[in-house]
Amino acid sequence: MRKLILAAACAAASLSAQATVVSSLPGGTVLVIPEQNSFGVSPQSLSTGIEWSSNGPNSVFGYTLGFGFNDNGRWLGIPVASPNDSVSSMQLAFSAPVGAVGALFNYAPNLGDATIAAYDANHTLIESTVLNFTLPSNSVNQGVFYGFRESTANISYFVMSGAYIGATDFTVVAVPEPSTYAMLLGGLGLLGFAARRRRQ
Repeated sequence: MRKLILAAACAAASLSAQATVVSSLPGGTVLVIPEQNSFGVSPQSLSTGIEWSSNGPNSVFGYTLGFGFNDNGRWLGIPVASPNDSVSSMQLAFSAPVGAVGALFNYAPNLGDATIAAYDANHTLIESTVLNFTLPSNSVNQGVFYGFRESTANISYFVMSGAYIGATDFTVVAVPEPSTYAMLLGGLGLLGFAARRRRQ
């Protein structure tokens, strides 16, 4: 019985230690970046309790006048946030942790790796991934959605860096979907049933 409980505890701990990389967040709240054509590193409020910032001296926020991604097309007329170089990063900071976050992305693949990462309130890495897609060089306003879904509302920081990464339409899910909890409860129920049956 103790082994079964220990195995269940380890399984639950491993579930919370890693987020799932997702290509959409149905039912999430889309946070539209305001069209303000800001340059520099000063923090910007994206929504109540959600702050965007960047360590890139040439970063842009709400930039709509055209943003190129070399051979991966360009964005024109849609508000983009970007550290605007190949080495800097930008982040969303959440005053209340969220269960999922993502955005529509594009980047310049020939200028290095573009990485996104989710961190908890202690700045411990939950999950990261490298963007890996190419678009036609003449494409306009195209991108690919990437994000993370966590089993609990544990994401406090969403960090994006490298390769002139650009983001728009940040999407947030404050709490995990009920199906996440249903699966966890179902699994615990099966463990309890197995333990009881073993005792008999």
